[in-house]
Amino acid sequence: MRTTLCIEVLDFQGDAWAGSGDGRGAPVMLRTGRRRAVSGLVVVGLAALQGALAGPPHAAATAPGAASIYPGMSQPSSITAGPDGALWFTNIGNSSIGRMTTAGAVTFFTNPGISGPTRITGGPDGALWFTNTNDTLGRITTNGAVTSFPVAGISGAQDLTLGPDGALWFTTVGNQIGRVTTGGVATIFTGPEICNPNGIVSGPDGAVWFTNGAPEFLTPCSAYNAIGRITVSGAITTFSNSSIADPDGIAVGQDRALWFTNRGDNSIGRITTHGSVTSFRDTSIVNPLWITSGSDGALWFTNFGDASIGRITLKGSIEDFTNTAISRPTAITAGPDGALWFTNYLGSNYQSSSIGRITTSGAYSDLVGPGITDPAGVAVGSDGALWFINSGRSNLVPDSIGRVTTTGTVTFFTGTSILPTFVAQGIAEGPDGALWFTNNGDNSIGRITTAGVVTNYTGTGISDPEGIASGPDGALWFTNAGNSSIGRITTAGVVTNFTGSGISEPQGIAAGPDGALWFTNTSTNGTLPDSIGRISTSGVVTTFPGIGISQPAAIAAGPDGAMWFTNVGNSSIGRITVTPPGVVSNYTDSTISVPDGIVAGPDGAMWFTNRAGDSVGRITTAGVVSIDTNPEFDSPVGIAAGPDGAIWFTNYGDNAIGRLPTS
Repeated sequence: MRTTLCIEVLDFQGDAWAGSGDGRGAPVMLRTGRRRAVSGLVVVGLAALQGALAGPPHAAATAPGAASIYPGMSQPSSITAGPDGALWFTNIGNSSIGRMTTAGAVTFFTNPGISGPTRITGGPDGALWFTNTNDTLGRITTNGAVTSFPVAGISGAQDLTLGPDGALWFTTVGNQIGRVTTGGVATIFTGPEICNPNGIVSGPDGAVWFTNGAPEFLTPCSAYNAIGRITVSGAITTFSNSSIADPDGIAVGQDRALWFTNRGDNSIGRITTHGSVTSFRDTSIVNPLWITSGSDGALWFTNFGDASIGRITLKGSIEDFTNTAISRPTAITAGPDGALWFTNYLGSNYQSSSIGRITTSGAYSDLVGPGITDPAGVAVGSDGALWFINSGRSNLVPDSIGRVTTTGTVTFFTGTSILPTFVAQGIAEGPDGALWFTNNGDNSIGRITTAGVVTNYTGTGISDPEGIASGPDGALWFTNAGNSSIGRITTAGVVTNFTGSGISEPQGIAAGPDGALWFTNTSTNGTLPDSIGRISTSGVVTTFPGIGISQPAAIAAGPDGAMWFTNVGNSSIGRITVTPPGVVSNYTDSTISVPDGIVAGPDGAMWFTNRAGDSVGRITTAGVVSIDTNPEFDSPVGIAAGPDGAIWFTNYGDNAIGRLPTS
């Protein structure tokens, strides 16, 4: 999908540099451009200037989403986030290193040790390291102090990265991989497996990964068009595949795979640490260069060939952002402000070089990785994180309780006391600040503190527990589908069981605004009609059958004082009044398909998961239904309103946690 962005940008007139090149560091013609209208993307353009920049920007736009323009850019080719919260970049044209704050304040540093700098990255010592075209490596502190390290025997240093061993690793046009310590001690690795290496990155497996491009030199080589891996001791492995074609940039995704750009066939590639390759193609991908992992969980890349910025999700869905303000983008990095920052090496139509910024606002986030397997129930914890159940359907990993922060950091906890089963959704925050969950694998109730300490409670009457909720009496209440009862457990672990003629295979449960607990009855044996039940804290049970109630599953209190529930049997959303009790309304829509979880959102509406429809739905208290679809949605089940104002849900189908903004 291609998206055209609107921005306001002010460029300055005049020629700045001349030459020719291909976007990998060779010079090309540069002219500044003209004023044009734009929004949603920030572009900071700079004319050629050396030295430090002081004072206010040359020009600043004030409209929302507009750009500010600062003098001094000269063919920026690489950019990275620094340890000081600023962006640092290389200027090939005037041999300087630039620093830009996220507010747009720019400083330039020149020094004899800076000579045609090409690539830059953060070092382990709190400084920035860069490659020079005169076959040296440079180091610059955040205060601007520069040190130069000559490296004997190298030819044309290119990309570099911080390695897993605390050294800097780099590629050269001379078919070499280099390593230099922060003390300047260099080691050079050569061999037939290193062929026109371009991008390089520290992998998730403790090795360094690099791209071998297409043949460009006469030097004999056996591994062109390949992805390479080198251990810190220098052992090299290469992976060749028909889907690897002149690869350039490379980055680690949140899925712990390596993602790379293919210039040769205009595609994005993915390779696991075991060497399994997948290729993703789209007509919007044109001569892709650099790639980086964004704060939204997707990979972002530059399309040098058609002046656009691309985004690809971990499942391969591609989106393209274009605007005349994007001009031959080369490098791209995730900024400290959560946005993506990139270099416009030279402007199309001879416009000026610039630094660009593109936000991820409104983008769906998909968090995958170790620790997420068949996730089902999800709830907000007292620590401001989301806690979820890994039901372990695949049996490849143990059942576990997972925790994910709103910034995407995942932790999971295993133990013999954690035994949820197929599509287990029962998890809720208790009045004691811990998370309580149902173990229908061994008929018990589990408790896990926010520090990960697990306790397991068994008791007479606990039978195939499903839903669980915190009650108004300071206890936890849960449904027993196995013996058609409602259970109550104190925070000390004392269990009480309530039975009644109106309770039939209960599933979901939630506290109502009337001080009682409301639950869903799904009678699979047909002896009783499907219904909504109510139990007081003293154990008095009332049931409400109604037209349209069909295999009700989850239930939640709505902002209108009623209880809302999902009907799996007829793919509808139900509502039942609390005062007077029992008046049922049913809402159907062609977009509702096997709804499962439901929760009240921060926007005054109810949000629900469509497990069969691979979507997330929203229904207003007036019954108006809207659906959010995304290729990343895969059998969503549990759902919760996060502390960050977003809706969080479990993607049971592809082992992921989803986040969807509500505005």
